[in-house]
Amino acid sequence: DIKKVDYHLYEYEAPEGFLDGVSVAIATGFAPEKVYKTLVTQGASKEYYVCVIPVACELDLKKAAKHFGEKKLEMIPAK
Repeated sequence: DIKKVDYHLYEYEAPEGFLDGVSVAIATGFAPEKVYKTLVTQGASKEYYVCVIPVACELDLKKAAKHFGEKKLEMIPAK
């Protein structure tokens, strides 16, 4: 708002406070194949890495670690 960037707010009901990404896409009127999720990981080096993948997919941590030149990656805790 401060930077005057245009955006649209989409609201949806989340039973028990959580919905998976595909359900959120459908609830907001988007085809799941058009929606992406942003995942933040941390490598063994303690560096952080951001991965953007289709909402219906799962991140292969071993492949991502290899891509980033890390021994291993872990998802950061979600709050």
